[in-house]
Amino acid sequence: MQKKNIVVLSVLLLLIMLAPYLSGCTVSPSRNSGDSKVDPFFTDHVATVRIVMKDKDWESLQANAFTKQYYKADFWFDSELVPSVAVRTKGNASLGQTVAWDSPRLPLAIDFNLFNRARTFHGMKKFHFNNGWSDPTLLRDVISYEIFAKMGVPSPRASLVDVWVNDTHLGVYTMAEAVDKSFLQRYFDDANGNLYKPEVIAARLDWTEKDAYKNFPMMGMTQPPKQDPALYTNIGGGPLLALLQALGQEESVAAYKDIASPPGNVARGLPPFVMPRNYIEAAGLKTNQNNPDYSGLFRFLEVLNNEPDETFPQEIEKVLDVDEALKFFAVSDCIVHLDNYIGIGHNTYFYEVNGKFSLIPWDLNMTFGTFNSGIRKEGIINYYIDEPTSGPMKRFPLVNRLLSYKPYLETYNRYMKELLDGPFSLDVILPRIDQLVELIRPYAKADTEMFYSYEDWERCITEDLRPPDIFEGWMAGGASPMLPYLLSSKEINALHQKFGVSSLWEMVGRDLKTSDIEALKECLSANNYDLFLQNYYGPLKAPQPPRQSGFGPNSLGLKTIIQARYESVRQQLNGERPGSSGRGSGNGGSMWLVDWMSPGK
Repeated sequence: MQKKNIVVLSVLLLLIMLAPYLSGCTVSPSRNSGDSKVDPFFTDHVATVRIVMKDKDWESLQANAFTKQYYKADFWFDSELVPSVAVRTKGNASLGQTVAWDSPRLPLAIDFNLFNRARTFHGMKKFHFNNGWSDPTLLRDVISYEIFAKMGVPSPRASLVDVWVNDTHLGVYTMAEAVDKSFLQRYFDDANGNLYKPEVIAARLDWTEKDAYKNFPMMGMTQPPKQDPALYTNIGGGPLLALLQALGQEESVAAYKDIASPPGNVARGLPPFVMPRNYIEAAGLKTNQNNPDYSGLFRFLEVLNNEPDETFPQEIEKVLDVDEALKFFAVSDCIVHLDNYIGIGHNTYFYEVNGKFSLIPWDLNMTFGTFNSGIRKEGIINYYIDEPTSGPMKRFPLVNRLLSYKPYLETYNRYMKELLDGPFSLDVILPRIDQLVELIRPYAKADTEMFYSYEDWERCITEDLRPPDIFEGWMAGGASPMLPYLLSSKEINALHQKFGVSSLWEMVGRDLKTSDIEALKECLSANNYDLFLQNYYGPLKAPQPPRQSGFGPNSLGLKTIIQARYESVRQQLNGERPGSSGRGSGNGGSMWLVDWMSPGK
């Protein structure tokens, strides 16, 4: 009790110290920015976003992108001004790849609430700007969120915006609503429940309370540093530490200790990774952190993993909105979103109110097979509707147990048909894509920081960005076609003589001139030279930074894959094509990352 009082007193003293810093800017805010009835996710034009901050802060944000520290800024949305917002970097792979290629086009988060807990922007406390790192079309987020929403699944709103920071034109981003308290207030009668975003290690929900607090072996991974609890107390707008850092006041507090950023491999585009200590940390509680209650989660996991088949239907309906979950999985399967529960397990929110859970989609920029779990193009097109998991169904208990019960499977298939007749109908989705293409075409032409050329953007609306043969089966997120490990002695000697290296790996990180590229051609066989260019520039060999931006070169032509996917789902529903493997084996995707991050599984 005494320790708790000390923490409370510490927080109060810190807030008194910070009061002079929270008075805001001298500029006047828009009178309309707090109006929750005004929807800023425009469908008829691309809004211009300008983030104005001190030059030294913008430089620091770029130089220390992995820390995800907040900085103070003014925020313009077209002609609306909101002063004194908080800006930070966001993301994992998208952030790591952007840093690796030294691009200013960082994924960003804007928090309107950190410095003023009563303030919102049209009812929102926070939203995210996604930088198009993995989607050459820039459209997957918007159209995928719209499909979820039209099927009645609580879904973030999203639109396309043109972003500037000071005088730097970052280009076309997706603006997506954050899943937080203000989001929950919009969709649920009770917004005071527990919101979870479990990471890969816990996301398949194949664990129970007895496993929750067992320490994981660290496998060489970094553990989060232990800090004074006062610094992590949520003061309404966010953790006190985030506020201190945003105002540059952390060093004035005795409890503050330098928080070392976990190591990342910038050269390979890998952001820092902090290994959770146990399943309960990996469950990712996002609300009520000051007074957590996991009893509802433990009950849900117990029913999911241990309830007998005979009583499963009546018990699961007490702890899960089953109808909404079936819609969630029907949409996820139709759009082949393997970056959520049905694939890697990542990027699904779970919201619990009074012991009952709902599912919320997130981060849809790799839908339609961009993140492919190693599944070939034909497998993406014909992804099974009745076994909607990348790996064996038994590895995904939430999908497996729901669809193993025939009445639920029939309801799920009915939602599949609703999708084909409604939001996934070609008469609906293709014209919507055409509308968005015309909307952003002039912005794409003017976007000098886009991760792909304008020609790539135009092409990928209908054509695969990757060549069809050499890239088939490439595990999204790995290197493009692998650089050759083995070179001939003649090639090695030529490389050593011309460049002082003995492998192509040493050449990828260099800033090569045109003359170097020509000289390299003389050192290598035609095939090895071609493989090097694809790794150095990306599959289209476009000589522009960042050249190879992770998952993007794995993208299939958007309209083409949608048309093919629609036809395959139709055939599976009509019995013209198998809707499952018949063995419960799922779709043959790689489970290596899930296995690597799941101790004891």
